[in-house]
Amino acid sequence: MFKLVCGAGNEDVESVKRLVFVYAKAGCEYFDLSARKEILEAAKEAQRLAGIDDLHYCVSVGIKGDRHISKASIRSSICIKCGTCFRNCPNDAIYSSIIVDEKKCIGCGTCAKKCPTGAMTMIEKDINVKEILPYMVENGVEMLELHIMGHDKKDLDYKWNVINECNPKYASICIDRENFGNKEVLERIRGMIAHRKPYTTIVQADGIPMSGCDDTFKTTLQAVAMAEIIQNANLPVHIMISGGTNSKTAELAKLCGVNYWGIAMGSWARKVVKPYINAADFWSNEEVQQEAIRIASELIQTI
Repeated sequence: MFKLVCGAGNEDVESVKRLVFVYAKAGCEYFDLSARKEILEAAKEAQRLAGIDDLHYCVSVGIKGDRHISKASIRSSICIKCGTCFRNCPNDAIYSSIIVDEKKCIGCGTCAKKCPTGAMTMIEKDINVKEILPYMVENGVEMLELHIMGHDKKDLDYKWNVINECNPKYASICIDRENFGNKEVLERIRGMIAHRKPYTTIVQADGIPMSGCDDTFKTTLQAVAMAEIIQNANLPVHIMISGGTNSKTAELAKLCGVNYWGIAMGSWARKVVKPYINAADFWSNEEVQQEAIRIASELIQTI
């Protein structure tokens, strides 16, 4: 199973609409969306335009301290307008005038890492999960995902309880090893699934979140390694490989004896179709659409 990650922080309605259209036409059936009403509506409109009857949606939220709920912010007092940030932003969320478009920002933090003066910072932009998640399930979303790469256990417990109260078909836990060792990762997962029915939980094993910058084995190595850790623990969960995934992920997983329920692909999947998605005449140019669909289809077939 291939899941397209439009981005937990991606609130760009038009971008999401085009991505879902292209990947739905290419054969993708699962889509990961920002937990915003207008984003779900855009995805469903794309589904209608694609003429696909059966698509499945996941919405993602994060706990405090997780980069998936952060947005880039510029401290203008120390910004030297060198352009490093907008040249390196993978989602075109920063303009040359050094203005951040928060709707496009996915919280990857690339701009902050590259900024030579420290003018780029990341700030948290949380949402009211008690309000939005029940709406999502009521409107056909079957998977609710919680990104838990943070140390705020109180916020984790609160949001996980909300997800369980919503009773989606699947509850998903997205976790990596940036802040935790292997033992703590497994302890956290075991605690979260203790009262859930077997195989109603997905563990999205994030190698290095939002790192799918190229199409090499090295880039996807940590994603497969993270999946292996979950597999070796013999937990009653489905394993989704993510975080640096690309066209090499499935091949490497098979070579390493790592079994998976699905592969979630965001950065690389968006990058390969970006020139076509960004075309000004996308909706009127069938050649542009067909080339984007061809590229997306080839990527999906690698899994």
